Amino acid sequence: MTKHYKNEGIMKILTILGALVGLVYIINGFAVLAGYGFNLPTIVNIQLLERIITLIIGLVVVVLTFLVAWKPNKPLPFHWLILLILAILLVIFGASIWACVLVLIAAIIGLIEEL
Repeated sequence: MTKHYKNEGIMKILTILGALVGLVYIINGFAVLAGYGFNLPTIVNIQLLERIITLIIGLVVVVLTFLVAWKPNKPLPFHWLILLILAILLVIFGASIWACVLVLIAAIIGLIEEL
């Protein structure tokens, strides 16, 4: 049985906006990487590799955040705790603090309704 929040519409809008803001920052991160040049082609640049992996994981988190709001309970349940975890993952994996704040507000609204 799924939980339906009274302010579920606002929570979905904030979650979708957070995912879109995160997507913009992730795309911008990939665009910055396009400007990098390899000085030594035989040596792997570890910082560049780390940044690419971080951005790919961030892209996966953004897609999951978007799907949680778009199709509730299909990939992940639409629950305040899931939104809180996704908000933390958004800021860790480079989707910006603004995306985190939007999803965090949606999680707080869900928490307040559950109390």
